[in-house]
This record gives sequence, structure tokens and C-alpha cells, in this order.
Amino acid sequence: MFIVIRRLRLPPISVGRFQNQVWTPPLHALFSTHIVADKPILVRDFVHSALYHPLHGYFSQRPRSVGVLHSSIKFNQLEGRKAYMRYLDNIYKQNDISWFTPVEIFKPWYAHAIAEAIMRTANFSVPLKIYEIGGGSGTCAKGILDYIMLNAPPKVYNSMTYTSVEISPSLAEVQRETVGEVRSHIPKFRVECRDAADRRGWGDVERQPCWVIMLEVLDNLPHDLVYSENQVSPWMEVWVERQHGR
Repeated sequence: MFIVIRRLRLPPISVGRFQNQVWTPPLHALFSTHIVADKPILVRDFVHSALYHPLHGYFSQRPRSVGVLHSSIKFNQLEGRKAYMRYLDNIYKQNDISWFTPVEIFKPWYAHAIAEAIMRTANFSVPLKIYEIGGGSGTCAKGILDYIMLNAPPKVYNSMTYTSVEISPSLAEVQRETVGEVRSHIPKFRVECRDAADRRGWGDVERQPCWVIMLEVLDNLPHDLVYSENQVSPWMEVWVERQHGR
């Protein structure tokens, strides 16, 4: 489906209100999507639907949208950067996946480093609470739980909770499977399948200390697309609409 990206002139004070539309030649982009209805939508809404729509969203359609390595990379057997890049290239070809996150490529060390930072600074006089936003395949959660189980005082591991806030139902299930590989992790881990950006899902403010982990989140957040043609032109905002009913 072809859609048209048009530019709208915005007031100089507020980007939330539209002045008279100033049309420039449309920019054409080809998308395979059902998320653009008859009325134009802002880029933020288009991105949100493209990623998270229950039926058509990238993370909802593909349960393995985030790559999972079956075993850790043995970095001590790679002779320098070129060998690492060749190895990584082969991994992508073998798995036919779009991308692996750093926590996956450098597992378990990436998650272990986060767990060590938590242990060095956490207040163990209260139960340890960890929240992860967008937990992907659950690799980070499992790595942190593994490390704390093996290196923290038993009371810390036994009383801790790890909550993953995941908008994708398919990824939420993958996380449960990954963490559930260690049976003792299961009662400490839970997934809340919701949009972390929606404040209503968080409930009342808790005063108890907690840790919030967000890996590969900012680049997957819906956003506006605004621009100015030059330093004296007003800011403009982009919307997306169908072209010729397609």
C-alpha cells in the first residue's frame, strides 16, 4: 500500500495545534500494512501501530521478532574484530533474523554486569524489586536472576521479585519460557502484558526502592516527526495517509 507523507505547518509556540496546512510535494513510501485508515494519522500513531498493533504489529506478528542465540559466543576463540564480524555475519545468516540485541550477543556477561551493579548499590534491608521494560526474549531477566542466585546472599534471591512489563503477548510468552528454564526463578518472575507508557498501568506510587531496566527501548518508542526547512521557517509536523485509496 502506498501512503503519502504530508507536511503540516505548526504554530511557532505549540506543536500540539495546527495552523493552515502548507502542502509541499508529497514524499512517497511503500508499506505493507493495514494500519492507515481513511483519515490521516500522525507519525507517532503510525509507528505505534506498526510495532505494537495486536494483529499487524511487528512485535505481535512474530513471536521470534527478537533473535535468540542457542549458546553463548566464545569470544576467547575469536582472533580480533574481523573474526568477530565474520562470526556475527554467519549467525545472522543461519538464524534468518533481523537483529540480535546486545544482551543476547554478549550473554550472559551483559546481564551479569547489570546484576553486579545492582548488587553493589542495592539496599538489601528491603526486598529487591526489579522492573524491566520491554524484556525481549527474557535473556536479560534470566541472566540477572542467575547471577543473583549464585552470588547474592540467599535471602536476597529468595525474597526478590522481577517484573517484566511487555506490550507484546507473544514476547511475554517467550520470556516466561526463557526464565522458566530455571525452576527456582519461576515464583520470582512475572510478566505484565501492557503498555509501559500508559501511566494507568502503574497504579499508586511506591516508596520502596526498586530498579528499572530499559534495554533497546528508546529506539522503539513512538515519536513525532517534526522539521523546519531552515532556521527562520516554522516547525512542521508530518502525518501519514493513504494515496488513492491504497
